[in-house]
Amino acid sequence: MQLVGKNWNIFRYLADFSHLTSIIILLYKMLRQRSCAGISLKTQVLYLIVFICRYYDGIFDPPLYNIIFKLFYITTSAIFVYLMRTRLNRTYNKKHDSFNIYLLIIISLPFGYFTSKYKEISEILWTFSLWLESLAILPQLFLLRRTQRIDLLSTDYIFFLGLYRLFYILNWIRKSFVKNRTYPVVWTTGFIQTALYIDFLYYYLKAKIHGNEFELPI
Repeated sequence: MQLVGKNWNIFRYLADFSHLTSIIILLYKMLRQRSCAGISLKTQVLYLIVFICRYYDGIFDPPLYNIIFKLFYITTSAIFVYLMRTRLNRTYNKKHDSFNIYLLIIISLPFGYFTSKYKEISEILWTFSLWLESLAILPQLFLLRRTQRIDLLSTDYIFFLGLYRLFYILNWIRKSFVKNRTYPVVWTTGFIQTALYIDFLYYYLKAKIHGNEFELPI
């Protein structure tokens, strides 16, 4: 079986390993510290929905690199949801994690349908997953703004998620030049997601550079 895809570029790998780093940080926090403080369960539920919709019909399609990452994303998302609802529930800040995720799903559904290239279930779900992923971080960002005490590992996790989306935009831009094709839905959803991170990334980098405690403005 082919190990990696042909003509993949450096931005694709940077995106995937930024995403991988964010998940490892969250795994460490939950398993080693036995805490999910500062983490939005609702965002994790949305990511689980995103990965299931995106990969349900092609999870074992080559190359091997993709299979490993797809299984890892779905499995870890399910683990996060399970841990936060059971063993780590006492550390979960349910009071502040109050964003209405049904609204995000309802908004994403028609966009997924009307912007899909082909009106096939797999294509519609794939496009829906792009729109939903672009908004999935909102419950997490709202939780951070409503929580006075912000855990450093939580901010590192979100930072690497932001890098992941930024590198994926660069990946698709490069592909458009190489293949002379445009990807409007991918670009639009990618830019929306990156824009949602901009404010967070600014204060995160500012805190890191100056060695200050991370704070988001109310």
